[in-house]
Amino acid sequence: MERLRYDDDTAFTLADDASTVARIARTATADALRAVHFGDWSALEVLGHVADMAEVFAERVRRIATEDRPRLPGVDQDKIAAERRNNEREPMEFAKRIQAAHGEIIRILAAQANRSRLGVHEEQGEVDAAHIAAYQARHAHEHVTEVAAHFPPSA
Repeated sequence: MERLRYDDDTAFTLADDASTVARIARTATADALRAVHFGDWSALEVLGHVADMAEVFAERVRRIATEDRPRLPGVDQDKIAAERRNNEREPMEFAKRIQAAHGEIIRILAAQANRSRLGVHEEQGEVDAAHIAAYQARHAHEHVTEVAAHFPPSA
């Protein structure tokens, strides 16, 4: 498995994407976000998925930073999406959740020593906090960029 790096660019990507989602939440209605689809999910569900996974990854980074080699279970994203019913929610909720989770990742990994701390993922084996955070940054950025292309800033 390729180990991903966490650096200042990664931190800015997390922060920038949280800001982009906040802009989308302020300028697009929930109905407009429900009307655009990416595969099986609406744009609103995609933002909900980003929020759900941001919280999962922030929790993983927090546990790795504070526990000795914590076990990190896999996540069934479809099960979480079904349980959360993200298409019935408001986009600002997702923006706030993403901002909080990404902010927590950035805060924890501002301490260089936390970046190399290890956890044991049930599928990937040993991973460090830097890899977990960089994975979330890349994952979120792909989804946020996709949604933002359909909801550009107004002039």
